[in-house]
Amino acid sequence: MKIPSLLSAVLIAAACTSDLPPVARDYTVYAGTLPSESGGRERTARVTLRDDGGAAVQLSAWGPGDDFYAEGKWQQADDGIVIELVSAPPGRLVFRRSGELLLGREWDRALWGEKEPVLHLVR
Repeated sequence: MKIPSLLSAVLIAAACTSDLPPVARDYTVYAGTLPSESGGRERTARVTLRDDGGAAVQLSAWGPGDDFYAEGKWQQADDGIVIELVSAPPGRLVFRRSGELLLGREWDRALWGEKEPVLHLVR
């Protein structure tokens, strides 16, 4: 057996027996579509809850100027999630968990609309 062939065989065997690195999951994402308000377009909402207590909230629309992004902190409260945004002006969102859903309980209706936001677990 030639040395390069032996080396190749050893490397292949080592690669086949190594454990795969663990998948890191340090955040959870919920997303949904908000209905249009007063003739506007639908918007997409995305809430990211990081394991370290950080939170990010993003609202996106097709039109210019309709996007929103803010960060803050979140905490578990009974069956709900409370998000305190440190944006200007500061905001507060409260959701109730129901299975893989977040159901809006408190939100800025001028920003999110009048209908209850419903977000689905995506990650």
